[in-house]
Amino acid sequence: MNILIVGAGKSGVNLAEKLRGKHEVTMVEERPERATYVAARLKGVRVIRGDGCEPSVLDRANAGHSDLVAALTGDDEDNLVVSFLAKTTHSVPMVFARTNHPKNEWLFTKLWGVDVAVSTANVIYNLIEKEVSLGDVITLMGLSAENMVIDEITLPADAEAVGKTIAELDLPKRAHIMAIISKGEIVVPKGDTVLAPEDEILILSALGEEKRLRATFGVRPEPEPDEG
Repeated sequence: MNILIVGAGKSGVNLAEKLRGKHEVTMVEERPERATYVAARLKGVRVIRGDGCEPSVLDRANAGHSDLVAALTGDDEDNLVVSFLAKTTHSVPMVFARTNHPKNEWLFTKLWGVDVAVSTANVIYNLIEKEVSLGDVITLMGLSAENMVIDEITLPADAEAVGKTIAELDLPKRAHIMAIISKGEIVVPKGDTVLAPEDEILILSALGEEKRLRATFGVRPEPEPDEG
């Protein structure tokens, strides 16, 4: 696939590093020194210096030929602008956008060109590489994607959910465990699936349910993202 990542902070670089070699990856970064650093570090990744909110920069990054755009800057407003431009002016089939602050999650909808709102870049990687079918899950639940967000929770050893089955969890009504990645293998979640330390859980849920979900699994809230 041709993948365009806007934002070369920690999240963007980590995603590009995982995807290069398997996909054609292009990155857009506004900060000159950061763009130079990323170009030197990530061989095989095309780096475009410029503001991803500018249509001309997305043109230079060949956004119109991208199969997927990931807006991963540390600014929610920028991510929304990138998503809107990618979808409306470049007709990108799939647009992922990172939500940095829960208070802004309600904006990340199809009206702004966002197909999938994510809290971490690692979710995007797992969706791409593990081939988890978001569309099938949405159809099954009878839900609309613009009202949903995909989150990833990694269970530390002391999480309350460790050792419990999925059936024992009091999940919010509009939350669905899409997949569990355990010891590098994808596990199809069932009621009797027992959760283990370091399990990575991909969850589709209604916007604004992040705190409740983490409480359900007995996991402390994640710190504010650092994109420096």
